[in-house]
Amino acid sequence: MKHGIILSIFALAQMAWSAPAHADIIVEQLPALTGGPYSDTDYFNMFGQRRWQLEADNIQSTQNAIVRRVTWWGFYGGSGTPATPPPATETIQVRFMAARSSDGLPDESAVLFAQTFLNPMRTATGRELAGIGGRPLEYLFTADLNTPVALQSGVPYWLEIVQLGDVKSGFRWEDAFDTLADHAFINPLTPGWYASEGGLAFQLFDVPEPTTFIQMLVSATLVTRLVFRVRR
Repeated sequence: MKHGIILSIFALAQMAWSAPAHADIIVEQLPALTGGPYSDTDYFNMFGQRRWQLEADNIQSTQNAIVRRVTWWGFYGGSGTPATPPPATETIQVRFMAARSSDGLPDESAVLFAQTFLNPMRTATGRELAGIGGRPLEYLFTADLNTPVALQSGVPYWLEIVQLGDVKSGFRWEDAFDTLADHAFINPLTPGWYASEGGLAFQLFDVPEPTTFIQMLVSATLVTRLVFRVRR
């Protein structure tokens, strides 16, 4: 009997360890399949010129929230340049910034969070952006943040997602049906961040931390002691 209880404890702990945590969507802007701007620190444009451009989209939560996961949609090349396959290795940077009090654009002096991801999870959706040249394939990216980001209700923030340092790959952040007007970009031709109409495709999630094995084992041990006391 004791052996059977112990086996049940470990089976229960294993299930708790492997069960996926339920993720709550905080902000969501779904892809429009109409194209999207380059968000890449090193790429060639349609004229063969070497360029860089950063993109950020404004976000605002309707309640206080904690962001632990970011997903976004994007593609490579197209629309005047050849569509390219995804690189075997890539580095993506994710940043959260406050909004400038003067004009509401991204405030790079107030970066709330920054993390680089080597080969973030990338999944082919099976869709292509047929409305732009090259018919590039769409990909969904997922990144879990190493430090949660706290958003205050009703406060504007900016989310930046950019590919770093791969001239052979031109990453483009996909357009979305946006919930807030405008996104912002900066490149060598602008004096600073500049507002542009439309939104970009992403989701922000709060992913609860799963019950740890130690917590589960402690609970199971207490239950076992109670069972043996009752049997005595």
